[in-house]
Amino acid sequence: MNSEEVYITANPTPNPECLKFIVDRQLVDGEALSFQSAKEAEGSPLALKLFDLGHVTNIFAFQNFITVTKTDAVYWQEFAREVGKTIRAHIQSGEKNFEESVQSQAGEDNEAVRAIKDVLDEIRPSVAMDGGNIVFAGYKDGVVQVFMQGSCSGCPSSTLTLRAGIEARLKEVLPEVTEVVAIS
Repeated sequence: MNSEEVYITANPTPNPECLKFIVDRQLVDGEALSFQSAKEAEGSPLALKLFDLGHVTNIFAFQNFITVTKTDAVYWQEFAREVGKTIRAHIQSGEKNFEESVQSQAGEDNEAVRAIKDVLDEIRPSVAMDGGNIVFAGYKDGVVQVFMQGSCSGCPSSTLTLRAGIEARLKEVLPEVTEVVAIS
C-alpha cells in the first residue's frame, strides 16, 4: 500500500444523482469508459470496487475524473465520503484502474457522419465539465442517435442539452439533420 497523498474533489453536476470526482492524476488513458453494472465492469478493478459499495447505478470515467451515479436510496452527504475513500484507497494500492478498452468501428465514415462527429467533438468538452459525455451512435434519414453517458444519462436537463445545444449546432452544420435522439 502506497501512502502517497491523493487529492480528490467532489463536484455537483446538473444531475442530482451524480457527483463528479476529480482526482489529481490521470485515471483513464484514451477513450472514455462507461459501466452500467458490475458485470460490465469486469476486469476494471476501480469500477468494481465502486459498484461493491452498493447504490451505484453507473460509472463514467474519463481523463482525471469519475462520475458516479447513485440510487435515490442514499444521500450524497454520507455516500460521497465512501466513494472518495474507495477511490483514494484504490489509487494508493497501486492496482490498475481500468481494463484497457479498444473501441473500433468497421468501415469508413461518410462525409455527413464525419461532420456530425466533428460537432460532437466540439461540444464534448463542455459536457465533460459537468461530468458527462456524448457519443455518436448512428445517423439515418436525418436522425442522429447519441449515447448520453455519465451525469448526462438520466439528467433532467439532458433534453434541453440535446435540443437547444446539440441539435441546433448540428442543424447549422448539416441542414438535413431533423432530430437528435438519445438512445440507451
